[in-house]
Amino acid sequence: MELFSQIYEYLLIIMTVLGVAVFITLQFVTPAYGMTFNNRWGISVRSNLGWFIMESPVFFTMLLLYFLSILGNIRPFNIVTFVMFFFFEFHYFQRSFIFPLLMKGQSKMPISIIITGFIFNTFNAIMQGGWLFFFSPLDAYPISWFWSWQFILGSAIFIFGMVINIYADRVIRGLRSDITDNNYYLPQGWPFRRISSANYLGEIMEWMGFAILTWSISGAVFLLWTCANIIPRSKAVYERYTQFFGKEFTDLKRYKIFPGIY
Repeated sequence: MELFSQIYEYLLIIMTVLGVAVFITLQFVTPAYGMTFNNRWGISVRSNLGWFIMESPVFFTMLLLYFLSILGNIRPFNIVTFVMFFFFEFHYFQRSFIFPLLMKGQSKMPISIIITGFIFNTFNAIMQGGWLFFFSPLDAYPISWFWSWQFILGSAIFIFGMVINIYADRVIRGLRSDITDNNYYLPQGWPFRRISSANYLGEIMEWMGFAILTWSISGAVFLLWTCANIIPRSKAVYERYTQFFGKEFTDLKRYKIFPGIY
C-alpha cells in the first residue's frame, strides 16, 4: 500500500504541473467544440455522443473505486465520504447521461478533444476516489465533519454552483427552437445578466465547493484543472459572442466569467 501511496502522490504532482501547462497553452490555442468548432482538429462526431464518451469514464471509474474499497475491506463504510461520493457522482451522472440527451442542434466535437477529455476524466476519478477511498487518513472524516465549516461552506458553494450550471445550460438550450437548429443566440436574464459564461462559473463553483468540503489536495488539483480549462474557454466564448453579435453584445457590458473581475 505504501508503494501505491507514493505513486498517488506523484500523480498529484504530475497533474498539478500539467494543469498549469494546460492553462498556459490555452492562452494561445482554442479547442474546437461548441461555439468555437472548426474542422482543423480532425475527425468529429456528434457532440452528444462526444460528451457521453468523454464524461462517463469518470462516473464509472469513481463507482468502481468505491466498490473496490468497500468490497476489498480496504475502508469501512463512512457516511461522510459516501456523501462526498454522492455529490461527485450526481454531477457526473447529469453531465454524462442527462446533458447529452437534452442537447439540441447537430453540433460536432473532434475525436481528439474526446480522447483528451476521456484521459483526464479517468485520472481525475483516480485522484478523487484514491483520496476518499484509499489514501486519506482513517480519521480524516469523522461524523463531526458534517458540521465543520469546511463541509457546510463547501456544500453550499457546490450546490449553488450546480444550480447555476444546470439552469444556465437550460437557458442556452432553450434558445434553440428544435434539434435541427444549429444557430447561436444571445442568452438573456439570470444568470447571464452580468457574465457571458454563467454555465462555466457554475462549474468552477461546484469544484471549488468540492475542494473545500473534502479539504483535500486532490480536490484542489481538480479545481486548478477546472480553472485552467474554463477560464480560457470563457475568453474564447466572449470573443465569439462579440464576433457573432457585435455591438448588440458589447453594449451589454458583460464580464467573461467572474462578475466585476474578469
